[in-house]
Amino acid sequence: MSGKYARATRTLRNSLTVAAMAAAVAAPFGNTAQAACLTNNADGVGNPVFGATVGTFVGLGIDPNTTCIENSVWTDPANFGLGTYVKGADGFGTATNPTVLGAYDGSGSAAANANGRDFAWVQDVGNTGTFNGATGGAPSQGIVWDLGGQANQVAVFVFVDHDPVPGEVLENTAWLSNDANAADGGWTQAQLVHVYGGGWSADPNIADGFVAVYQLPSAQTFRYVSVTWGGPGAIVRDGDNEIDAVGGLTERGTGVIPEPATMALAGLGLAALGATRRKTRKNV
Repeated sequence: MSGKYARATRTLRNSLTVAAMAAAVAAPFGNTAQAACLTNNADGVGNPVFGATVGTFVGLGIDPNTTCIENSVWTDPANFGLGTYVKGADGFGTATNPTVLGAYDGSGSAAANANGRDFAWVQDVGNTGTFNGATGGAPSQGIVWDLGGQANQVAVFVFVDHDPVPGEVLENTAWLSNDANAADGGWTQAQLVHVYGGGWSADPNIADGFVAVYQLPSAQTFRYVSVTWGGPGAIVRDGDNEIDAVGGLTERGTGVIPEPATMALAGLGLAALGATRRKTRKNV
């Protein structure tokens, strides 16, 4: 290896190392802003109109020591993007007044309502079965989104059509897979780890309820999410749900890296290395 080629290779390697270190340092600071987790049963959660407290969650089986419950409004972390609707919606609707519960109509379409965080929602109903010991919709027949890359967590933005809350927020189970058409056994359940009591839209809007974040165990990652009504992840199982949008997160809590972009980045790196080699050969 010539001296010029060795220096060029070292320069490229050092640049990539610095970039990787910078990304690693920046990643934890790209997470959604987080307030203190509420653990006192008397602490109120969300808008007072809901009448929800930490004790309400505890009474419904949510442990505040393992699921962080806070009153912050969700803010998008670094590189966050919404999932793209694939299939599975059995119904849809749109809010006519998000400052109250129950004000909506049946306008829109499955794709339009599932692809925006905008008080327009899609719904999973029917397909009833027993999954991990709980009644709910089949994951193979749930509402499926493409998260755009490998995700360890998924944020679910709901539409609250009526009370009680948090029951009408946490009436879902989130399942992940690398195959959008997987059978029921090909989906892995994610666990509820975080609740943002401020929802995603500031008061006086209340139809956004709370934002729920679900996470896979052992740093697993998958590309697709199926959100079903009821099931083992729900605290209310009344035969339906209303989902405004979803978005994927890494284990650190930042947005997922789109897989096509990752491939393109690798291609650019190889192209740059090839260009460096050609330039070095010319200068030898």
